Amino acid sequence: MLIFSIHIATGPLYDQPRITHKLMTMLSFFFVGVSLLLGLQVQTAVAFIECSVLDYGAVADNSTDLGPALTAAWQECVIPQVTTTVATDVLLYVPAGSYLLASTVTFDGAENWNLHIAGDIYLPFNPDLTGTMLTFENCENILLDGPGAIYGNGYRYRPDGDLTLYPSRPRLIRFQTCNNCEITQVENLKSIHSSDNNVAHDMAIIASHIGETDGFDMSGNNNYVHDVSVENGDECVTVKTPTNGFVAERITCKWTAGCNIGSFGSGATGVDVQNVYYSDVTISNSDAGVMIKSYPNCQGTVKNITYTGFTLDAAAYPIYISAFWEGGTDDTGTLEISDVTFNNFVGTGTPTRPAVLLDCNKATPCEDIIFTDISLTDTTADTFTNACGTGLSGLDAC
Repeated sequence: MLIFSIHIATGPLYDQPRITHKLMTMLSFFFVGVSLLLGLQVQTAVAFIECSVLDYGAVADNSTDLGPALTAAWQECVIPQVTTTVATDVLLYVPAGSYLLASTVTFDGAENWNLHIAGDIYLPFNPDLTGTMLTFENCENILLDGPGAIYGNGYRYRPDGDLTLYPSRPRLIRFQTCNNCEITQVENLKSIHSSDNNVAHDMAIIASHIGETDGFDMSGNNNYVHDVSVENGDECVTVKTPTNGFVAERITCKWTAGCNIGSFGSGATGVDVQNVYYSDVTISNSDAGVMIKSYPNCQGTVKNITYTGFTLDAAAYPIYISAFWEGGTDDTGTLEISDVTFNNFVGTGTPTRPAVLLDCNKATPCEDIIFTDISLTDTTADTFTNACGTGLSGLDAC
């Protein structure tokens, strides 16, 4: 899956003229003198180390492959000079300009540094290109920031929306088993998997209005996504298993498949998603508002989920919980879905689908599904199967 074509208008964090160590020393002596004369206290500036890809073979010509320069700068400059736990002390820096990323790069075991992208990175169209273009694996305390842009050329891998021509097309960015990381102002984050205590914020993702264009796919513990917008044809901000502790706030989704939990795959066992909180979400022209979606043969637990403050405009399935998301009638699953709250949902669905659909496993009905302040129009009647809770007419009490 590939996400592409994005831009953000934000002032650079590190594009100001750099102060050399010598100049900082001179300024320190100068200010110390002023302090003695005027009785002021002035702190000495703290330097950061910059490892520019231009010093390791990169050329801002949108032709030379950036991949080897990223790897060399990381291995030869960043790793030897990381001596603190402050990520911004050492920068792997992609300056302003246009760069071609034609090969995959993996930062395995990275910790305590900053990948600062100030330029525009372009992916080529190459039918043989596969894998993830930028992978952070087994990492700790990484800052990935902008104000750069990444253009993935994704439409060329899916001409006329055909997803079958290049099934091995590349992914863009992936964080795997990474903790205490921050991603902001650089586009497009692809996914964070099995990672803890990470933050993604102040970003925009834009892709074609077709499937397999997921925005944020998150799993792990205590992750946080806020102040982001997604326009695509698939997941907006979605939680996967395993997850314990996830917050999403101030989210905008356009033409997406909604903010969801799952799916978990056919026959999945050990599903574990709990303590999830979504707030202040706007969803328009979408296949769904929120979904908890599974297969009828899954096992595990989904519990303590809260959705609050949703504004919907033409969301096909505004509120949807189903163990039969991908069809099928083999109701052999025991997925336990409980303690799910939907609060303050306003707006419109579509005239041919229900505002609320609950369709759970017979062996493990959905329990304690709570609805408050639901005001959705342009929908058909709600439908409930193997579910109980409060707040809607026709929903059995538990």
